[in-house]
Amino acid sequence: MHLHIDKKIKIYFYIFLFLLLSTITNNKILKTSNIYTIKKIEINNLEIKLKKKIENSLHDLFDQNIFTINKKEINDKLNKINFIDTVSIKKKFPSTLIVDVNKADLLVKTNINNQIFLIGSNGKLIDIGLVTLKKDLPIFFGNFEKDKFFNFLFYLEKTNFKLIDFKSLYLFPSGRWDIETKKQIKIKLPLNNLESSLNLVEKIIEKHGDKKKYTIDLRIKNQVILSDE
Repeated sequence: MHLHIDKKIKIYFYIFLFLLLSTITNNKILKTSNIYTIKKIEINNLEIKLKKKIENSLHDLFDQNIFTINKKEINDKLNKINFIDTVSIKKKFPSTLIVDVNKADLLVKTNINNQIFLIGSNGKLIDIGLVTLKKDLPIFFGNFEKDKFFNFLFYLEKTNFKLIDFKSLYLFPSGRWDIETKKQIKIKLPLNNLESSLNLVEKIIEKHGDKKKYTIDLRIKNQVILSDE
């Protein structure tokens, strides 16, 4: 009886060993097979000019094994391209890589060393030559500081104003803002109380209806100074 049990154990062991070796062998075959090397990179949601830039940055992936491709490394590489907001990478077996790209929204224009850039919703500077502008964006003046810029937008979005309503935004070194609407209404905001100041500006402009070319100065606490140009 004891011998019979030992024999059964050996049989099970050999079956297990056979399956294990077969699996390892099959995996090695898959990973070394030319069928499973990347032959195509499919890029979605981008116009041709931007697709070319992505293709160029991923060119070294061609003929690499699809099983060993590291998605995180690709993500890190693509995140260095400033017009990209988010990216999703999928493997389509046997040999295709699918890259879904979401572009950053274009918020404002700015001039840095006599070169025009766009500031995107990802907080990055985007070369204006890479994209096609479909609307007239406000011009940002001053030293771009990401935190201060998006803090301003955060409070602006709590009003009925839209960023596109403005002609220019000026950030002073102190952190104070001057802004001008497309109706040529100049607004001098205080350093603090940005949210309540923007709400007050909204009420003043609404009260004055279609009036253009005047200045709202809120720099002095508890004072509103209106002046015509």
